Amino acid sequence: MKNIVYYLDKPSGQFTPVTEEIGEPAPGEIRVRTLRTSVCQSDVVIYRVGLPRIKKWPAIILHEVSCEVEAVGAGVEKFQVGDLVGLGCDIPCGDLDCIYCGTKGTGDWTCCPNTIATGHEFPGFARTHAILPDWFVKLGPIVKFDKGISADHACQLEPLACGLEGLTRVNNCIENRVVVLIGSGSQSTYALQCALAMGASKVILVNRGAERLDRVLRDFGNEKVIGLRWDEQIVQNVFAACKPFNEPHFIMVTAPCEAGYRLATQLMGYGTVLDGHAGVKGAGGKPKISHEVDLNNDIHYKLQCYQATHGSNMHGIGLAHKLLNGKRLPMIDKMTNATERFKAHQIKEAIDRAADPDSLKVIIEWD
Repeated sequence: MKNIVYYLDKPSGQFTPVTEEIGEPAPGEIRVRTLRTSVCQSDVVIYRVGLPRIKKWPAIILHEVSCEVEAVGAGVEKFQVGDLVGLGCDIPCGDLDCIYCGTKGTGDWTCCPNTIATGHEFPGFARTHAILPDWFVKLGPIVKFDKGISADHACQLEPLACGLEGLTRVNNCIENRVVVLIGSGSQSTYALQCALAMGASKVILVNRGAERLDRVLRDFGNEKVIGLRWDEQIVQNVFAACKPFNEPHFIMVTAPCEAGYRLATQLMGYGTVLDGHAGVKGAGGKPKISHEVDLNNDIHYKLQCYQATHGSNMHGIGLAHKLLNGKRLPMIDKMTNATERFKAHQIKEAIDRAADPDSLKVIIEWD
């Protein structure tokens, strides 16, 4: 059968559709048909300047995806033809004996020195069909959804999973707590919805620009949500908004810039958990951001916790699947408006829209 693959020739280059043959799945494999791909800010970076992890061009990018199972190989029992599935980006290294990724591993794929990612080392889903290898099918990250769940929701499994890895890495740091989100892009908006679903007492959203902050507050805000413009008074304003508490309990940095990390460290208080969620990276790699911490008076006596999450494993995938499958995020459709929907031949236009200052979640429709 025919498979249409959109190859990106180089950073800031052109997407060229190429028709290729795709066969039947071998034992343990499945063939899927792409339904939706949503656009991540990583896709914007990859398109504009590339990433060191992408060693070969042309490349197949896009990694936030929902698919329909079209054919299953011999021995596959977890999935059937017609299943709606969502896929994660970070995937096992493929070694079934790996202590992180394997059948008896910890499942902490992002700790594996040989881990790979969709749209990086593993081909992305700028294509109409794909065959998933047996180790992918066996280990994940892939989950199927109940009837009645939309492909639009399922393609948002991956970004939700990434945020939930950060929100749950430390137990009981969200429920009845004050949450600060630095940045108001799609990851912060997912974290906002998840924090409210998890029982946060207050969510403080910080952003420099007004366009996206205003949109998020309008569409996702309630009496528990406070929006603050990031100006020279932001530290004092955040502390004031935390009342009756003196400081935040949980801070997530979703702004991929050094200034976001600098601000977060100024907001640390007693018992504060800081999640460095959005890494700073580009075509030249990952810049060093130095910070000095008083291990005794801060870490010990203030019980501070510095953590980081990037990507997701089956822990986050499972949590995101539970929220989506249980329809516990009633405002998620507001992540995408009419200006953020595109067709498969409009990948560049979709990426350009995702880069706009008011955009949240762009979705590309493949069916």
